Amino acid sequence: MWTRVPGTPAGVAGKAHDRVPPRDARWRQGGRVQVRLVIVLIAALWGVAAVLAFARTADKSPDARLTAAYILLWPALAVALFWHEPVPLWLGVPTLFGFLPWLMAGPHLWAILRDPSQTRPGEIIGIPRAYWVWGGIGSVLLGLVFNRYA
Repeated sequence: MWTRVPGTPAGVAGKAHDRVPPRDARWRQGGRVQVRLVIVLIAALWGVAAVLAFARTADKSPDARLTAAYILLWPALAVALFWHEPVPLWLGVPTLFGFLPWLMAGPHLWAILRDPSQTRPGEIIGIPRAYWVWGGIGSVLLGLVFNRYA
């Protein structure tokens, strides 16, 4: 059974593109449940992998431990922050930009676990300290600008 598109007059025999298939509430709910299940599964696998990486670096260099801690704690911080909406943009933008170092932290951790000489002084998670400082300042300022004009 096809239904009319909202706004179409009742007496008009519309064309095929004026009609849409009916929406079944059970179908929509099932799709949402499946998506939530996939998201929970991804989060659980991330958590297990992060805890294993953190446990594996207990006797390694401080850089390895810091990288494993970042892999473990950044998503938890981001979820906790964005769970309590509305988030001020001066805080949300730096947290969102923290995804980029988090994405690069996995390969960096892998490299320093295989070869501890990959650790360089003056870097945090394989990124120079100056990038962290100026990137943090820039993201907070960008968040303040967005907060002002959004």
